[in-house]
Amino acid sequence: MMASLDTAKNADQRKGAKHGFCWLASGDIPKELDLRRSGWKLVDRDRPSEECIGIFHAVGLDNMGWMHILASFGVEMRRHVLVTGVELAHERATLLQIGFGDVVSSDISLEELEARASRVAEALQWLPRHRKIGALSLDLLAREAFGGDKPLNLNPREFALLWRLADSVGQTVSKQSLIQDVWRMGFVPETNSIAVHMSRLRRKLSFVGLSGMIETSSPGGYRLTLPDEQEEGPGVRSQYGKVAPAGSGQARASKH
Repeated sequence: MMASLDTAKNADQRKGAKHGFCWLASGDIPKELDLRRSGWKLVDRDRPSEECIGIFHAVGLDNMGWMHILASFGVEMRRHVLVTGVELAHERATLLQIGFGDVVSSDISLEELEARASRVAEALQWLPRHRKIGALSLDLLAREAFGGDKPLNLNPREFALLWRLADSVGQTVSKQSLIQDVWRMGFVPETNSIAVHMSRLRRKLSFVGLSGMIETSSPGGYRLTLPDEQEEGPGVRSQYGKVAPAGSGQARASKH
């Protein structure tokens, strides 16, 4: 039995290179959790992406810390985050129920951690066809958005912008991130292309009764608001209620 499992494992490893991961907790990466020892690539990002899953080490996190984490990790993002250091079974179950990709205790071998991380990474290749934010719904296959049952008639770039903002509902997405993820460029151009596309997108949202859903943040990014935020003010809502200002969360430190 074990020989068969080893054969299958070796075959999977020959299929391609290892995945990437980003370290989302503060402090250095503990040796026992460092997937670089298993051939993974550490990616310098503060959120999961097409090239990396997120690893968050939750040891010692208090209630306030968890509130910030839930605010920082939107529902779509959570399924690409593996949480480590959660010792109580009922807490692990709760985190799985609210959408995290996997949750493990500190008592885990690097080999098992890599296997679980690989499963989370594979899920990055499977995008949901539909997303729904209040009355706004997005259809990835049709590349169209709807306000109720009314189509917005988006062009491809407008849809890509809206889909990217929906990755981080309630959080500011910087112009640099939009340029990288939507335009596939490594720098912010001198033109006002983003502002022009956002203006058109906002106009189309207003035509279906969804004006005000896209806000401009003072640092120069944009955020897609939650359905009830326009009355309550900026913030992020989880199942526990409005818990933190947009963009709050633990600071990341060096990774050695």
